[in-house]
Amino acid sequence: MKLLRAPLVTVLAAAALFCAGALAAFVPVASAASAAPGAKEPSSASTCEPGQLLVSSRCVGRRGARRHIEAMVREAMPELGLRATIMRVDTGEQPLVNAGFGNSMKGVPASPKMYFRIGSIAIPYLINLLLQLEDEGKLSLNDKLSKYRPNFPEANEVTLRMLADVTSGYPDWVQGNEPFQKLLFENPFRQWTSNELLHWAFTLPIPCKPGTCFHYAHTNFAILSQVIAQVTGEPVSKLIREKVLEPLGLDHTQVSRYPAMPGEALHAYTGERGVYEDDTFWSPSWTIGDGTVMTSPMADVVHGARALGRGELISAHANAERTAPTSVGIPPFTKKLYYALGITIANGWEFQNPFIDGYTGVSAYLKSQDISVGIVTTQLPESSANGVGNASILLTRLSEYLTPTHPIELPGA
Repeated sequence: MKLLRAPLVTVLAAAALFCAGALAAFVPVASAASAAPGAKEPSSASTCEPGQLLVSSRCVGRRGARRHIEAMVREAMPELGLRATIMRVDTGEQPLVNAGFGNSMKGVPASPKMYFRIGSIAIPYLINLLLQLEDEGKLSLNDKLSKYRPNFPEANEVTLRMLADVTSGYPDWVQGNEPFQKLLFENPFRQWTSNELLHWAFTLPIPCKPGTCFHYAHTNFAILSQVIAQVTGEPVSKLIREKVLEPLGLDHTQVSRYPAMPGEALHAYTGERGVYEDDTFWSPSWTIGDGTVMTSPMADVVHGARALGRGELISAHANAERTAPTSVGIPPFTKKLYYALGITIANGWEFQNPFIDGYTGVSAYLKSQDISVGIVTTQLPESSANGVGNASILLTRLSEYLTPTHPIELPGA
């Protein structure tokens, strides 16, 4: 049986995959930018005229940049085997690109207004809630897990910070767990509880001692949800709505473990079970813990990335904790590429890149240039079971063009 990939994949977990194939087909967009009409070669971004952007070491108008990015997506879609792509790029609060490409279903064009499963894009919302509680003095990231959930392995050594930066050493319930994968394939409509998922996680051996390795596991965030609920006495879904989504104006983001979506859906497809099928309304309950299974349209995803990246709901100290390189020194991390609290940091960009039931996505923010990006893709039959994070590939290409001083560089690229 083919291995089911984890739905919420970090760039580090996908690095070997990128090195093996995706980046071999990578064509830097910078060369195409040289043909942009009216482009000027500046010595720095500050030499661009008002209304222009520095792209691939050249100044171009916003219209030219938008056309180039949209052409880049259209060119990449047949190369990567994409059925649909939705992309939004904002500079500050101004949309630069906000478009759908390809079809959601036959005869139904993809639209930025469509909802999709955001997967691990919800993790930064959970981390923001955790940091709000720390600001309020209700917990500390340095607290041992044993203070709240002593029943878990190594609870006297695992801290809340280790759960948030995924260095706890806990196993995942999906990755490498063939009996669980078999159950998923047999009944993709089954509704799972968080306790069931955690049970399946700990049927696997512990990969390493706490704090000694990075092992990406959704287990960490499911346990954090339980800790938050215990500390506050409130459901995490309610807290995230009241303390994160509503204050940020993310009114169209739905928190639900059920398959239904609140509006028109971008349809997703997978070939993981050996046949190309529409899996849009498979149950998402198996993907992550309580309060963090969400669907959104792209506008909410991009606005959320920018707001969290600017630390709008937490103290300056908490925001510094959120992006601190605490995992640097643990392979494969470097000062330019590491995992912080629920977010990957790559050359100044912070992002999450989910892979869930036929959707590949990215939510990203570059604070130094105030650029926020959201991408989601769906796959054609030939690419529907290859496990490639296509949205992440598009983000790397976009960064080469739009932020030439901050390209996203992956290991082995």
